[in-house]
Amino acid sequence: MASARAWIVTAVLLVCLLAGPSDGWFRRRRRRSPPPPCPSYTSALPGAINSWDQTFTFECPGGQVVSNIRSAHYSTAEDRVWRFERKSVPGVSSFPEHFWTPWVNDFDGVMDFTCPFNSLVTGFKSEHSNSQEDRRWKVQCSKTAGMVTYNHALTPYQNDWDAAMDYTTAQDYYLRGIHGYQSDHHGDRRYRFDICKLRMDGC
Repeated sequence: MASARAWIVTAVLLVCLLAGPSDGWFRRRRRRSPPPPCPSYTSALPGAINSWDQTFTFECPGGQVVSNIRSAHYSTAEDRVWRFERKSVPGVSSFPEHFWTPWVNDFDGVMDFTCPFNSLVTGFKSEHSNSQEDRRWKVQCSKTAGMVTYNHALTPYQNDWDAAMDYTTAQDYYLRGIHGYQSDHHGDRRYRFDICKLRMDGC
């Protein structure tokens, strides 16, 4: 009986060896083609201030505030490159009061930040994590005596997953906060912004 079982096992092994590996085996073993290389950051977004996965800092000079935020995403890097524009605040030549926040979000965490004390957004600092494919942010807020923000509003989300973003505040509105959440599936984050009107106390 034992010899019969041994003969059956030997026969099965011989058939497998003669048949060779299956097409499915080859498909599983076939290497995936490498992802396409990332374009240069200035090709992805002309005027971008950072490359893929790079830390950056942007600060507005004088009495100016952030007015336009542009961004482009590339799936190979699972990151965004960024460009910022600025505008002046009528009646304000400089901001004597500035402060940088701590990180306003953790990697993969929700971001929900608004500048306090009637201040406006005048700068950003951001760093990228390759392991979590996300960015965390610090915000510079600035103000001068007599500034009062009002008509606060939260914009809709300004980008879809993996898509470009180009947001500009309306002429009489100013940026006071940034909000967003991250998707592990997309390796990307969606953003929206807190905006306001501004008056000088006594006007």
